[in-house]
Amino acid sequence: MSARFQLKPVSTLEEVETQTIWVKPVPLDSVGALTLCDTQHYCLAGGQKSFSHVDICSYDYNSNSLKIWRGSVSNWLQKTKMEQRASETLDKIVSSRPDFAGLDMSATQLMGVVNVTPDSFSDGGKFLKPEAAIRHAELLISEGASIIDVGGESTRPGAIQITTTEEERRVMPVTQTLLKHNILVSVDTRNPEIMRTALLEGVHIINDISGFRNKECLSVIADAYKAGVYPNVVIMHMQGDPTTMQKAPTYKFAPIDIYMYLQGQIELLVSAGVLRSNIAVDVGFGFGKSVEDNLALIDWMPMFHGLGVPILAGVSRKSTIAKLDKNAPVNERLGGSIALTLKLVDAGIQIVRTHDVRQTAQAIKLWQAG
Repeated sequence: MSARFQLKPVSTLEEVETQTIWVKPVPLDSVGALTLCDTQHYCLAGGQKSFSHVDICSYDYNSNSLKIWRGSVSNWLQKTKMEQRASETLDKIVSSRPDFAGLDMSATQLMGVVNVTPDSFSDGGKFLKPEAAIRHAELLISEGASIIDVGGESTRPGAIQITTTEEERRVMPVTQTLLKHNILVSVDTRNPEIMRTALLEGVHIINDISGFRNKECLSVIADAYKAGVYPNVVIMHMQGDPTTMQKAPTYKFAPIDIYMYLQGQIELLVSAGVLRSNIAVDVGFGFGKSVEDNLALIDWMPMFHGLGVPILAGVSRKSTIAKLDKNAPVNERLGGSIALTLKLVDAGIQIVRTHDVRQTAQAIKLWQAG
C-alpha cells in the first residue's frame, strides 16, 4: 500500500510551481463577497458562487506531501511562471457551462434516483416492479427533479454484477414509459449492451459508474456519435469495482488522484468524438473511498471546476453518514445527506443526485435565498 500524502502549506508560489499544479478556488459566502469588495471576484463556472483567492497545489514526492500556497487570483497571475497554464485553468474554472441535456447549468439541478433492483443499499426492492418505479419517478419529477436516473444493477459495496438479460428486463420497461411521458432519463449502467439498447430507445444520458474504462462502453458512445446521435454522458470515478472497491482503497491524496483520472477520461471521450459540452463528471462519493477520502472530496470539490465540465455528485444516504453518526440506518440519514449536499452547493456543483428530492429541493432553495 502506498503512503498517503500529507497537506503542507507553503509561503511562496515558487515552492509549488516545481511540478504539475492543481488549482482549487476558495468560494466566498455573501459576507465575504461584501467585505472583499476591493478585491476582484470571479464566478465559479458562470454560476452564483464567487471566489477571489485560490489554493495552488503540487505533489512533493520527496516528502510524501501535497504543498499548498494560498493567494489572491490577481497575486497568482502576477507571480506565476506558468502563465499559459494559469490562464487556461482560470478560464476553465470561470467559464459558463453550456446546457447539459437541455438543462441550465447556472442553476442547481436535481437528479432523482430510481433503483429497479432487489438489493440496492438504500431502497432495494421498493421499485422492482415497473409500475412502482414509474410512479416513483413521476413523484420525483413533481417534487422538483429535472432528471430521473434509472438503475437496474445494485452497485453497493460487495455487489455482484448481474446478467445483461436481467438488467435489461428491469430497466427498459421503466425507461420506455418515462420517455413517452417526455421525462429526461439517465440510465445508470456499466454494461455496453444496456447502453446501446438505451440509446436506441432514446435515453438522453448514460451515467457510467465505471467511467467508461470498458472499451466496449466507449465504443458504444463513439458509435452513437458517428450515427448522428449525441448522448450526454457522466464519467464517474470508482476505484476497482463494486465487489472489491471498499477493500482498503488507496490514494496519495484522493481529490488530486481522482481529478487526474477524470481529466484523462474526459480527453479519452473527446478523442473518441464525444462533444466536451455533453460530458459531466462525478467524483464517485463512496465508491472505493474511505470516510477520510469522501470528506476530502467534499472540501476540495471547487477544484473540479478546473475540468471545465459540469459536476454531478451523489451523497444521498451514503454509509459515510452512518460511520460518522452511530451507524445510523439508511432511513435516518436525511440530515447528513442534506448537510453534505449544501456543502456541495456552496462549492458550485451543477447536479445533485438524490433519493429525497422534495427535502433536498427545499433545503437548497432556503440555503440560496439569503
